[in-house]
Amino acid sequence: MLAVEHNGPLMVMRINHGKVNAFDLDLIRAIALQVQDLGTAKGVVITGTDRIFSAGVDLTRLLENDLDYTRAFVTELDSLVHTLFELPVPVVAALTGHTIAGACLLAAACDYRVMAQGRIGVTEAIVGLPVPPASLEALRFTAGTRTAGLVLSGRTVEADEALALGLIDEVTTQGNVERRALEIARQFTSTPAQTFGLHKQMLRADASRRIREAMADHAALVTQAWTGEEPRRFAGEYMSRLKSRK
Repeated sequence: MLAVEHNGPLMVMRINHGKVNAFDLDLIRAIALQVQDLGTAKGVVITGTDRIFSAGVDLTRLLENDLDYTRAFVTELDSLVHTLFELPVPVVAALTGHTIAGACLLAAACDYRVMAQGRIGVTEAIVGLPVPPASLEALRFTAGTRTAGLVLSGRTVEADEALALGLIDEVTTQGNVERRALEIARQFTSTPAQTFGLHKQMLRADASRRIREAMADHAALVTQAWTGEEPRRFAGEYMSRLKSRK
């Protein structure tokens, strides 16, 4: 589900999980475990398969499992985004295709995002589940004043519009996404690690404070919503509509 390769000083994490690389608890834990054990890697590139980065949360598995699974999933997804946001080494996202919902939030936590094709956006409002607090602040750091419109509408956009909105940093050709992400990561690692880490810490200090405050104020409420009867019913109806279109 997560292949790990090394390219010089860089660790490449390649998501390859089912047809659409959907995020379930196993995948979230696999990424988190690898992030905690970077070894000698000086930077990270996170990528997907040829046509998709990730379609986001595996709602089918989320709704089929008990509420403890949901509590663990939303908590650990938000924790992973928080960890990536503050990781002292460069993290570059090579978005190989659709980057939806939780995948968009994970990309927002990275230091740089390269994309070619597909759509990107946070669709949680359409599904009926609120964006977790740390993830929302990571998205706010990346998309700025456009965050509210993206979150409340749940709309997705193609690469060129995503660039204009600040969701990504660069548009390239499909066959060049990973190569370009590696180039950016090497550029970031060409400076002393301490220098990069301090720059990242200082640039994100205000957002990091907001993350801690948001988690204290809203994490429990968001988890309650994800496990609540009405949001889960709404999400189930959303899944039923998707399946009926196939």
